[in-house]
Amino acid sequence: MSADHTTTPPEGRTHLFTANGVHYALVRELGRAGAGERVLAQRQTPGGPGGLAVIKCLPKTARIAERRRMLEEAQVARRLDHPSIARVLHVETRSSRPLVVMEYVDGLALEQVLRRAVRRQRPVSERFAAYVIARAADALHHAHTLKDGHGRPFHLVHRAVSPSTLRVSKHGEVKLTDFGAVFTCLPGRQRTPAHTLKGAVDYSAPEVLSLKTPEARSDLFSLGVVLVELLTHIHVLDLPHERSSPRLTGGFQRLVGKLWPERDTWADPAWLAERASMLRQEEVAQVLATVSSPLRDVALRALCVEPAGRHATAADMRDALRAYLASSGRPYGPREAVAEVREVISTASQVPGDMETSPESIPHEFRSGRPVRH
Repeated sequence: MSADHTTTPPEGRTHLFTANGVHYALVRELGRAGAGERVLAQRQTPGGPGGLAVIKCLPKTARIAERRRMLEEAQVARRLDHPSIARVLHVETRSSRPLVVMEYVDGLALEQVLRRAVRRQRPVSERFAAYVIARAADALHHAHTLKDGHGRPFHLVHRAVSPSTLRVSKHGEVKLTDFGAVFTCLPGRQRTPAHTLKGAVDYSAPEVLSLKTPEARSDLFSLGVVLVELLTHIHVLDLPHERSSPRLTGGFQRLVGKLWPERDTWADPAWLAERASMLRQEEVAQVLATVSSPLRDVALRALCVEPAGRHATAADMRDALRAYLASSGRPYGPREAVAEVREVISTASQVPGDMETSPESIPHEFRSGRPVRH
């Protein structure tokens, strides 16, 4: 990411810009995000260091549609005020390079925790999975019920719920990030081009992959995919017996090569669309055979092909998971989450062989510690 006015502050980092008296200096690039790019920046306030932030910025050559899209994202994100949603710190849409500055959640993406659990060949505990997904569902309930200044609902759908957009902070908090693919019913909203799929395509609900209008319960399907993956290390749209029969039927065959995901995915979206639309409850139940009944029931309901079969709201899904946690008789909260992430990292590091690296550094709160009682 380049800046319109670049200087080098004493600490040697490239100065990006200053807004409201806060200086932002480049730490590292985080890769592309749709039409823009993302960087990690250090904030310097008049009172001293202000922590890290994620800056999403469009290029000077961005089209009008892309600028409108970022404005819509900013309008929504600035209204979100929830402890499990990363905050918007600054928005600039009128400059030559429109940008949104978001809170950086110091910790690890759930994706990184999951990879280490896979490496050690043992999933996280059921209570960790229930805790994380319950917090995410609570955040989604807040987003889904958001209203504008006139009391009109936004009908917001996140569309990018996945292990990469959920983060576990170094204090054990769960944060939902990245509202760049958000769907709303805002007047004058920027419509998604035909056959374009926004968000986390490989975690999307059948109706989204089939180019139907997304709804709040579409996000619950995505949460269900994440929940099953945490509990079993199996992605329900990539079941082993399905890999040998990639043949498509009917309308899905005609969509091969004609669905355009904004983000990279590991399979053709047409194949994912058919797989999601034909997902059977018996298949999911078989994957979850060793999982306790209450959690299995939550996942099965979330993964119903028809939205009407899923939880009515994200709050209903959250409450079901909270009830499971309460029934265990032992508390599970941020402190327990930190201890478990620490254990996952520790046990994964003891497995022989090369470890897949990530530019993310592991906070010291997640390093070393005693085993966790599940």
